[in-house]
Amino acid sequence: MLCLRLSGQLRGYLYGVFREMARAQVMLSTRHWLTLSSPHFIVRYQPEDAGSARLVLKTAERFYEPVFRDFPVAPSGKIPLIIHPSRESLNAAFGWPASESAMGVYWAGVIRILSPADWVEAKDPAQVEEIFVSAGPVAHELTHLVVDYQARGNVPRWFTEGLAQYEEYKLTGFRFSAVPEDLSDRPPYSFTAMDRDFDRLPDQNLAYRQSFSAVEYLVAVYGEKSLHTILTKLGQGWDMERALQAVTGLDLEGFTTAWRQWAGQNQTPQNPRVAGKSNFEAGIAVR
Repeated sequence: MLCLRLSGQLRGYLYGVFREMARAQVMLSTRHWLTLSSPHFIVRYQPEDAGSARLVLKTAERFYEPVFRDFPVAPSGKIPLIIHPSRESLNAAFGWPASESAMGVYWAGVIRILSPADWVEAKDPAQVEEIFVSAGPVAHELTHLVVDYQARGNVPRWFTEGLAQYEEYKLTGFRFSAVPEDLSDRPPYSFTAMDRDFDRLPDQNLAYRQSFSAVEYLVAVYGEKSLHTILTKLGQGWDMERALQAVTGLDLEGFTTAWRQWAGQNQTPQNPRVAGKSNFEAGIAVR
């Protein structure tokens, strides 16, 4: 058991080294971009996005305090925010096809944001800001970042996606517009499959809703403290099943059964807005 725990802690340490090296490489590759900075963030952007850069920075600072209050971690240095003027530019950064529709991506200590000028149709600056704050990806991606740091990269895909959606909903009221409201009349994905093959699952709406619902279940039954206990255990090198057992007393199969029973009795009405957010997986770019 001690050897396994040390192995998990070593993986966390090595992942932290990798993440900081990858972050430094991004900052080096964008050194010729224009720069804005604030107490907690550094923004890199192209000349056509000067106005968007100010809005992104303002929004990031707005969400910094509540997100870091909920997830008390301390990344070293200012958090990089890279603004891409188009979807093609954002997708090209990861070698993705042009058809991808991500609005934000977290990867290895860096948040990449699609310029609001590319997707917000409003022209009035006040309306643009309102739409970007409430339906943009900043709160979502910032949550992915703090979860990554707290778990030291050792976090299942479904759990970090559920956490990001939960925190985003707390702060903005945003829910994905296309998620199914009822989970009781369809077989859920296994949480193992959602960790391993999240982006390849045929029903992406179900995968997102199931991730969010599982986190809602943990909060409703065990309290928000349970989320942080699980993250702490993951950061210590525990696997997800052991971390869940420490909080719920249930293995993954038992957790799935209990969650599904709860979900069948506690459907939350949706608040449809703009779809097209982001995903997360430690060490892998997520949309």
